[in-house]
Amino acid sequence: MDDIELFKKTFFQECADLLGSLEAQLGSLQSGDRDPELVHESFRAIHSIKGGAGAFGFRRLIAYVHVMETVFDLIRSDKLELSDELLNSAVRASDVLADLVHAAEVGQDLEANFESAAANDLAQAAGLDRDQSLFDTLASQSSTATMSAPPGAKRRCTIEFQPKYDMLRRANEPILIVRQLKELGDVKTMVDTSALPALDAIDATDAYLAWTFELETDAGIDVVREAFEFVEDDCHLSITFEDIADAAEPVLAASAGGETPAPRAISTASIRVELERVDRLVNLVGEIAIGQAMVSQQIDDELVKTHPRLVQELTALLAHTHNLQESVMAIRAQPVKSIFARMPRIVRELSDQTGKAVRIEMAGENTEIDKTVIEQLLDPLTHMIRNAVDHGIEAPQDRLAAGKPEEGLIRLRAEQRGSRIVVEITDDGRGIDRERVRRKAIDKKLIAADAHLSDEEIDNLIFLPGFSTADSISDISGRGVGMDVVNKNIRKLGGRVSIRSVPGRGSSVMLTLPLTLAVLDGMVVRSGDETFVIPLTNIIESLLLRDDLVNDVAGSGKVLKFRNEYLALIDLKQTFNIPAQQDMPNELAIVVEVEDGSLVGLVVDEIQGQQQVVIKSLEENFDVIPGIAGATILGDGEVALILDATAVRELNGRRPANSANTGKATMENQEIHP
Repeated sequence: MDDIELFKKTFFQECADLLGSLEAQLGSLQSGDRDPELVHESFRAIHSIKGGAGAFGFRRLIAYVHVMETVFDLIRSDKLELSDELLNSAVRASDVLADLVHAAEVGQDLEANFESAAANDLAQAAGLDRDQSLFDTLASQSSTATMSAPPGAKRRCTIEFQPKYDMLRRANEPILIVRQLKELGDVKTMVDTSALPALDAIDATDAYLAWTFELETDAGIDVVREAFEFVEDDCHLSITFEDIADAAEPVLAASAGGETPAPRAISTASIRVELERVDRLVNLVGEIAIGQAMVSQQIDDELVKTHPRLVQELTALLAHTHNLQESVMAIRAQPVKSIFARMPRIVRELSDQTGKAVRIEMAGENTEIDKTVIEQLLDPLTHMIRNAVDHGIEAPQDRLAAGKPEEGLIRLRAEQRGSRIVVEITDDGRGIDRERVRRKAIDKKLIAADAHLSDEEIDNLIFLPGFSTADSISDISGRGVGMDVVNKNIRKLGGRVSIRSVPGRGSSVMLTLPLTLAVLDGMVVRSGDETFVIPLTNIIESLLLRDDLVNDVAGSGKVLKFRNEYLALIDLKQTFNIPAQQDMPNELAIVVEVEDGSLVGLVVDEIQGQQQVVIKSLEENFDVIPGIAGATILGDGEVALILDATAVRELNGRRPANSANTGKATMENQEIHP
């Protein structure tokens, strides 16, 4: 990949972030928040896209963004009121902007007037006459009003421009600045090459040159500064003006008293790093952790007595390794708002296609999760949002007839629960028609006609391959390749999908995902001759099993009395068909909390202690094992399986011989609260 293509790739990556930011700001404005900073952030996102587009000559994109930029510039300067009509037009304009950016990225030729309707709609909502080119006029007036020179009075402008070393890496090109300055007047250019290294030491992505420009122009100072707006945070810049006739005092860089202007607020520095490099770093740190755990296993009481200093240093090294792991994992963590921000547009487009009135509310957008998980979450989340609009939300007349508001509501929420992230998509629509689902399953020969299924089992039929209740194929949903693929993809990530539904009230789909795919703190236990790791975040308590704590319940198996409650008691040996060991001590119970908040007792033979472990994927290296979230290598080199407590509970529930009533809530008398 040559340098230009590399810069373009960086530009489009930044566009994705900027469009996500723009979507988020507009969403906040639509929700009623009129914080001026939201308008400023929107303007900055639009302005940055325009700057990058200019660097690569995407003229069609530049022209369109200029319209949006002008409108938001007028709004932020209080020259235009942000009405609901204008805001709705701006939201539609941002959708078209995203399409234009995508077209530029993939080289797609759009229709000649693809963006015209959105631009004209925005102009009309802003009360501007696009046909009379008022956008250009107003933009010029708003940028030159405060500092314009008298007509025809040219002044000399001296500009000292020194890029920061990494300016070029952000798709900025100095030659474009020179071209823009030439449009303002006569320019003399002097180049400072003093920082240029030897030829064999030059990095094409670093900036070594500095420039001094002498410009004779009748433009105002703000107009000159506009040439540098796209790079103002990536350079050292000084601009001074003087009248050509009488060499007046410089206008700009300092005030009349010679005081230095207030410094610009320092922004957080950041760099883009390929995820593959971060993954390699995570893996290396994981191997260090495994190696160090093995070393720690060799520390015994005798070594503590004979080599106390060595033990002290090893203990400190353990702490540093733990901190290193946490720091590396923090690099991979990103807020889910990067994908949440795309959902409002999907809802808007589907609302237009279906004729349904639907709005979306989001919460927990700043919840952080592993970057790899975020990337693979987009498609499942998109599919379920589309399903909620297409299958869940009723037509306006049907909602009114059912006593519901005409406008349907979808709520998208993310929150951290221990070592996992829960993403919930809830709608207030019609809910699952279980009789219809059952008939479809029988027609497709997925179940027997006389099968007796619970409501939960009927709901879970939608996760079977090829299952769909749609009568016809549409572009929205109903191709029969939906929820089973969602379920499969989420399980690949070590997560699961669950669904709740109340007919006539709505449905809720819950995605439970690991917070990280790399490390976790766990309790190491043994059951028979197998070693397991139970995530510490699931563990409530451990206790010795006594006869007075265990009861047999007819049809439900064994239950454990715990804090005046009776919990399902699941023996890991029976669940995973592990032979019993005769020489094992008394059995223990680990009380764990599963996803729905209920408690379950897991029977084990021995607790070996706590340990931070590096997660290894079973699917990538072996195969999927029900009830197992992954594997790890312990300090003594032994391979241990990481338990998925909720999956173990579900797996045990499918074993009639020893199943226990796990207390899963039925939905018959519950109301979905989106």
